[in-house]
Amino acid sequence: MPEKEEFLPFHAINEFMRDDYRLTVLTEVLGASDRLTPEKRSAIGKMITRYVSVPGFRNGNLAPVGKKARASASLFERSSEFVALVVESWSHLHPELATTMFEVLSEHAWENLQPLEVDRSQLPGFSIHWPKQDNFAGLIKAAHEKNPALAGESEDNISLMAVWIGDRLPYDLFVEEGQETTEKEN
Repeated sequence: MPEKEEFLPFHAINEFMRDDYRLTVLTEVLGASDRLTPEKRSAIGKMITRYVSVPGFRNGNLAPVGKKARASASLFERSSEFVALVVESWSHLHPELATTMFEVLSEHAWENLQPLEVDRSQLPGFSIHWPKQDNFAGLIKAAHEKNPALAGESEDNISLMAVWIGDRLPYDLFVEEGQETTEKEN
């Protein structure tokens, strides 16, 4: 019988993301709203209007990008829908990285890899099953080897793209690591 796929909500990514990098992603997406699809731009704008309070602005969407991004961080931490919209939009701002990561993950034979054209924000969340043979350092190295033009991409960007394109978080690796540590201590 096939193993049942388990998913974490998209906002679970916050457990694996540094605060400064979360702010970097938000700032990039909100600052490039003119490059987003009208649907994504509108959906992000509606969520900010409804759920984000920026001091000094009745409508948070009218605030400068930096203030709007800082005020949106708490929404990113608690809303799976907002995370999905932001990270899907962010991935479209890095098409070369997305294509390269898709190729790397395909070569590493990741299961259930969705085609690049799929709107991952519509998926049920992140799978918790991360291939044990792959770690972020290895995927970063593989991406650089496959596409040397990515030398300017940060390791954080490459790691986030692996998570997004692969639609999985390394959750089960950390759980197993914790269990092994507990067993060794006993």
